[in-house]
Amino acid sequence: MRRRSILAAAAALFMCLLAAGCKGSLSSGQQQQPQPAMAGAPSVPNGKEKFDPPVVITTAKALRDSDTLKNGDTVDHNPITRWAKEKLGIIQQNKWIVADQNEALATKIRLALTGGDELPDVLFVTNHDLPDLLEEMVNSGKIMDISEAFASYASPRVKEAYEKNPDVWKTVTYNGKRWGLPQISDGKVGDPILWIRQDWLDKLHLNVPTTLEELETVMDAFTNGDPDGNGQKDTIALAFAGKNNLNAWMGSVSFLYGAYGDQPYQWNRMSDGTLAYGSVQPEIKTALRRLSDWYSKGYIDKDFGIQDEPQAAALFVKGTAGIIAGPGWMGGWPLDDTPRQVPGAVVKPAPFPVGPDGTIGRMGTKLSYGSYIFRKGFNHMDAIFLYWDKVYGALIEDPNSDFVYGYGEGYDYIMKDGEPVYDFPGADTGIANFLMVAPGSAPLNVIQGDSIERRVFQGHITTPYEKKLASTLSRTFLEGLLVSDIQAAYAQKDEYVGPNTGAMKSKWPLLKKMEKEAFLKIVYGKEPADSFDAFVRQWHKLGGDLVTEEINRWYRETERSGNALNHGDEASEK
Repeated sequence: MRRRSILAAAAALFMCLLAAGCKGSLSSGQQQQPQPAMAGAPSVPNGKEKFDPPVVITTAKALRDSDTLKNGDTVDHNPITRWAKEKLGIIQQNKWIVADQNEALATKIRLALTGGDELPDVLFVTNHDLPDLLEEMVNSGKIMDISEAFASYASPRVKEAYEKNPDVWKTVTYNGKRWGLPQISDGKVGDPILWIRQDWLDKLHLNVPTTLEELETVMDAFTNGDPDGNGQKDTIALAFAGKNNLNAWMGSVSFLYGAYGDQPYQWNRMSDGTLAYGSVQPEIKTALRRLSDWYSKGYIDKDFGIQDEPQAAALFVKGTAGIIAGPGWMGGWPLDDTPRQVPGAVVKPAPFPVGPDGTIGRMGTKLSYGSYIFRKGFNHMDAIFLYWDKVYGALIEDPNSDFVYGYGEGYDYIMKDGEPVYDFPGADTGIANFLMVAPGSAPLNVIQGDSIERRVFQGHITTPYEKKLASTLSRTFLEGLLVSDIQAAYAQKDEYVGPNTGAMKSKWPLLKKMEKEAFLKIVYGKEPADSFDAFVRQWHKLGGDLVTEEINRWYRETERSGNALNHGDEASEK
């Protein structure tokens, strides 16, 4: 039960499955109560709290295997849909229901764009699909620019969230217009840290590594020093996922690239203000050379190139590997299984080590993990923003939220003697996936004071949100998030969040194939590190320069249009 709650909270792309999703800044000093962002503000400017007669809004649902309902509930009739109808006068109807696999929803959208089918009123498109779909949706004429609706109907506290995180609008901006309402991430859910077997360190009389040199000492001992004490040479140091790319979201080596000052597989802002693709920067060559050395010494699994993220994590969980890099929430899932599979195992989080010149770096959390797109002609955006505000209240710990205890009684909580209980047979946080629209998580810069994780970790368990977090998440989970916060300033976010450009559509598949082959050959020792230079030359020649030119044009235009739109928002407020 507890593990299910942790998994649901772990990734931003799972929407917001914890009402206590707030993750404010970690300030030092005295513990502070959270200050919700304008929690008492009216839901919509006109004060409407319920539609009478009810309004019907159609949507689409991509169902996961874990999206189970009980007690006779259905996709269209469950605690979430009943709340919307009874409290807000909003009737949710699922126009499309697909399985959340093989890009089924994206395929359904494309078929509707090219055919005569009408889109649902509201669609959630993930950050994975949006770059491919945005231009198609706009050019189809079937979706709406939401700029005026946002200015007219978003509540003050919702507007504040976007004012404090304006870059998130870039994910839905095209031709100077805003074509959707993006979720705002908490700014850190994807930021990786090290996870290490503390019992192995203790057995080998080693300390948690703070530099790359110290890390290599630990990796050598974990590989060759029989840390599991079975008398066999059957352990490796680092669980590394290389199947998709050499900087995965779990089982990454983000810390190695960052120690030399860059991050691959993303667009980074350079000193002159332009954007450049990280994978072709000279720092990556240095990191790949060192990674190849680690491979040759047996510090990483010989089959890392065909292992995806869960497979890499399994190496750690089953006791084969002693170090893995990944998000702070991994202490909840999947690493919580480690002590069960390996009796006596002690898993601890640690900050990333510094590089040769004291540099620290890591890939950063995405600005948004998905956006809501609205059908052109849909005329109930006032209802959307009423709904959005009500769900948003739970994320910022609004004591008056309808979801102060959870999203569905009998699912993520039950009431016993007037108090919510979260650890009970059949507890399941998946009910939150049935929200029609969900803001995602508490946006960065909104909650002031200590984060809810820090408060609960330090024993401050007073509010319903704090009680829920304390009841559903492990101490290792919380500690991982706090360790992640220590190095928040070193996260390097991908600066390109727009739609795929023309050159990307035609050139990117080949460039990505070249990139993957070049990197793997270097790490496997099939090519020397100097072969990186030939890869870079080919990358530029075969389309990289053109893609870079288009990316920077988008960047300049989006900055200008963003400033104009933001000024327009300010004018409408006045």
